[in-house]
Amino acid sequence: MNEARLEQTVLFMTGSTGFIGKETVKQLVEKTDIHMLLLVRSERRARSVLESYGVGSFERITFIEGDLSLTGLGLVQADRERIRKANVILHAGGTMDVTLGRETAEKIFMHGAREIAQLAQDMKRNGGLRHFIHVVGYMSPYGHGNGQEEQEQVENNHAGSQESAYEEMKFKADAYIRLHAKQHGYPLSVVNPSTVVGPRPTGETEQTGGIGLLIGAVQKGFMPVVPGGSSYWLPLVENDVVAETLVFLIRDEAPFGGTYPMLARKEESPDMKELLHLITKQLDMPRPAGALPLSWIQRLMSLGGSRISGIPSQSLAFITDKTFPVEETEALMQRMGRSWPDIREQLPFIVADLDYRLLSKPEAEHAPTDYMRVRMGNLTFLGWEGEGEPWVIVHGLLQCADDLLPLGSQLHRLTRNPVWIVDLAGFGRSPVHQAEDAFTGQVNALVEALSEIQVPIKLVGHSIGAAIAAAALKRSGRTDIRLALLQPVADNVNEGNNGRLKQMLHLPRRVVRTLLRSNSRSSWARMFSAGGEEAGDKIGVTRLAERVQTYLRSPRIAGAHVDLLRWIHLGHKQTVSFWDEFGSFKQAAYDANRLVIWAEKDQEYHFPASLHAGYTKVELPYGHYFPVFQVEQTAEILLDWAGESDVNNNRHGV
Repeated sequence: MNEARLEQTVLFMTGSTGFIGKETVKQLVEKTDIHMLLLVRSERRARSVLESYGVGSFERITFIEGDLSLTGLGLVQADRERIRKANVILHAGGTMDVTLGRETAEKIFMHGAREIAQLAQDMKRNGGLRHFIHVVGYMSPYGHGNGQEEQEQVENNHAGSQESAYEEMKFKADAYIRLHAKQHGYPLSVVNPSTVVGPRPTGETEQTGGIGLLIGAVQKGFMPVVPGGSSYWLPLVENDVVAETLVFLIRDEAPFGGTYPMLARKEESPDMKELLHLITKQLDMPRPAGALPLSWIQRLMSLGGSRISGIPSQSLAFITDKTFPVEETEALMQRMGRSWPDIREQLPFIVADLDYRLLSKPEAEHAPTDYMRVRMGNLTFLGWEGEGEPWVIVHGLLQCADDLLPLGSQLHRLTRNPVWIVDLAGFGRSPVHQAEDAFTGQVNALVEALSEIQVPIKLVGHSIGAAIAAAALKRSGRTDIRLALLQPVADNVNEGNNGRLKQMLHLPRRVVRTLLRSNSRSSWARMFSAGGEEAGDKIGVTRLAERVQTYLRSPRIAGAHVDLLRWIHLGHKQTVSFWDEFGSFKQAAYDANRLVIWAEKDQEYHFPASLHAGYTKVELPYGHYFPVFQVEQTAEILLDWAGESDVNNNRHGV
């Protein structure tokens, strides 16, 4: 490949702020020297979106404001002339919304296709167009026959249809661009992504309109059967795989064009039965009982099922019994030096991410937004990179990693150490563990995750997270981990205050989960207030109560809570003398440097007596959730314990 020529590549791109587009821009910045002309409606918003996604440099990016739905794309003449000097087009623009009306869909897709094709014609006339790359959905019927015949056939099939304007207009745009490329003689590569999910390793799937609709239906209990049965499937592809393919095609010095469905072979992919079994397992919901023909389900949804479930009938269009010609794609992958990844390993993270994302959680007051997300083992971590010994924080019940972001941000700001807050298995964005014992499963998952941090660690656990952290430290056998326990919980329950809860936990698990999920926001707020949380922070208590109620709408998160509550209150064999046993655990390097912070107003638990010996104990006049509400004071105590108060003072000139 002629690198000198590639350095002269100028790419004109639409859809740069979309789910595929952002990843493509990021990879182009990181892997190439290509200059990009990005068509955006607002430069300020586009820059913000790309920065948030992790695009670190804009030296080779020029934003051009315009709109696919406007005449001439709404371009000023100077920008039009600039675009005409590009030699590669990547057209990936268009709203991902299966419910778009016909008029809107036509403006975005068909009008946009005509305008982009006219630019391609101008570039071709100027002798500069090397390659046109078009991104369009995998259900498009084009690319395997005569373009004119295919266009006429599909136009006849869709005539008068009101059902799927989104897909119809995307497919018509595909046909139009194919015919235009043939008439004007420029190389055209059409990339057909299947349902797009998040990249490895985290599976962050912000585009909730594809598989998210299916997960939402399972989450709400509206998927009791397998749509179509095991002969149907939902093809999936990660957005980084699509982006890597697009980058390769953009860099191709002598493109010959082609059609590239971005999906695995049907026989190598999970069918609908396997997919739904995996989803229901992760969401802690019953497996579907049998199957129904897809046409029956579509009919039921059109007769009012969509209004009841909130799931648009068009969402079923992504489920198919078709096979797709993937020979060209496999040949392209071979040229790229890679093979098609198996989606199964990634699916638990995709399901957990979408389950959590679909909850529409209220944000914690003053919650930071500059954190990053990583995967360690089979757990999701939120936090910040830095220098020095990292902090790892483990949340407790009625929380996830988000709730401790203010504490993590404070520690990072004051120390510049790496700070990572873990989502326990089944909480937040982490998949459920598969162990029979709830506590053992959590401990094993944390041990595996910590094994990826091969440096000394400051490990901080709150509530049940403190017990999990303590057990993980013991099981790991490591001597380079310092441990701080915040309101540690295991066998130290105040039975008088928990009698009613204990009775409830004896009920069948599914009944307990339902009762937990039905608890109102006001009842959670009363519990926090009665538990000694800061009376003056009524807004904070209300927000936490609202978040807890929202978290528990997820059957996955509610089930994880039930299992740990049962371990605490009913698991006598596992929990009796937990702290006595841990109190006798010797870790030579740090035996004299363990911290326990205890809030005296906690009415649910008493202080574990065995921790009096060998621990630095700090008492606070607060309630159980002080790390959420008393962020600065908690951080100050942790810094003093870690011996970093002097470092912090020096940094600030004290």
